Amino acid sequence: MQQMTFMECVKRAWASAWQAAVQMPVLLAGTFVIYAALGWFGLAGRPVPAEGAAPSAGLILLGNLASLLNSLLYLWFTLKISRFVLLGERSAPLMPAGAKPFLRIFAVGLILAVALGAFALLLWVVLRPQYQGGAAFLFLVVIAIWMFVAVRLSLLFPALAVGSKIAFSAAWRDSRGHFWSLFGVTFVAALPIAVCGLIVLIGMGLAGVTPEIVRQPGWLTALAIGQSIGNIVFALLTTTALAWLYRRYAQALTSPSTS
Repeated sequence: MQQMTFMECVKRAWASAWQAAVQMPVLLAGTFVIYAALGWFGLAGRPVPAEGAAPSAGLILLGNLASLLNSLLYLWFTLKISRFVLLGERSAPLMPAGAKPFLRIFAVGLILAVALGAFALLLWVVLRPQYQGGAAFLFLVVIAIWMFVAVRLSLLFPALAVGSKIAFSAAWRDSRGHFWSLFGVTFVAALPIAVCGLIVLIGMGLAGVTPEIVRQPGWLTALAIGQSIGNIVFALLTTTALAWLYRRYAQALTSPSTS
């Protein structure tokens, strides 16, 4: 455990994000290009509530595949950034430790997604008859629980990135009593890109940009580029924040039994 204040953690996250961008420009540029290209297909294959012909079934399938690949790229990118902050590892190797850390991170993400889906379905079956028109309420309950669990287990991801085994209980113990710190540091670290994104969305709304306009190839390209920049910067900031939070709070996760 490394002692640091809330704002020290945030500032170190920002500094590490800048260092990653400066010291691994090819990795960031390559990630951006691939993410933007896949994002274009993902947007092109996404039906929108507009008049006119909908995307073909083939384009929708291609869009879904592109979105899936982008999710995997996002996981890989966070893995590389975590290892940069915690181990000083640069661009090489592209897939560290024989892909074991990546596969473990993917497995944890899949487990959490399945668990969330099962829990949401259970809530729907149990509570739906008692809440007429209560879909919004159930949605809020699921989101609140998902956020709580995700924050409490968030230290597991940097631990997996540096080679630890999957240890849910250790991550839960290390985050006990630190929920608001974990949430707050990550939130504040990502706040600049969130504010920029909000300003862009408000500007697009004021300019009268509609789903019909966005369907045009030029707008799709611009949107894919903007989305790629936003998501990569968001991943960069939140991942560096989690890496420093791992240094600040991880104890059970760093024990020999989990490594």
